[in-house]
Amino acid sequence: MSEGALQRVLRVLHRAEDAVLAAALGGLLLLAVVQIVLRVGFDEGLAWAEAISRAGVLWLAMLGALGAARQQRHIAVDAIPRLLPDAAWRAVHVLTQFAAAGLCGWAAWVGWGLMVSEREFPLPFVAGIESWVPMLVLPLGFGLLGVRFVLSAFAARPIDEPAP
Repeated sequence: MSEGALQRVLRVLHRAEDAVLAAALGGLLLLAVVQIVLRVGFDEGLAWAEAISRAGVLWLAMLGALGAARQQRHIAVDAIPRLLPDAAWRAVHVLTQFAAAGLCGWAAWVGWGLMVSEREFPLPFVAGIESWVPMLVLPLGFGLLGVRFVLSAFAARPIDEPAP
């Protein structure tokens, strides 16, 4: 695959990721508004809305973290790296990205264990969905986040971070 084709595929994937994030946010906002209107206006509510909202916020946070890591805009201590020359910056950057990837790998492993434990004795989440299904966000999200950090280790120095 040529580099131009790879860039086009990545651009499509990034747009799809952004669309899923926007749809999740819009869906959660719509669900909250509907729930408020039903409770205030009709003394009713959707029995499953609270559970979906809680799980949705967790999924939304993970999708947001993936988007931030993709753009290298996640929370980071960047005061010292900004002062380093390119060679030292590269070493520190690779080390920190692999450390972050390792932590995400560990979190994915723990999330997998939690999901498997929940799967052994599932409770109903909402009608037709068991309680372990929303927990898939932990191993999947942290696993993908770890992959993002590994890929970021090989990225160039951001333009807004000039070498001294």
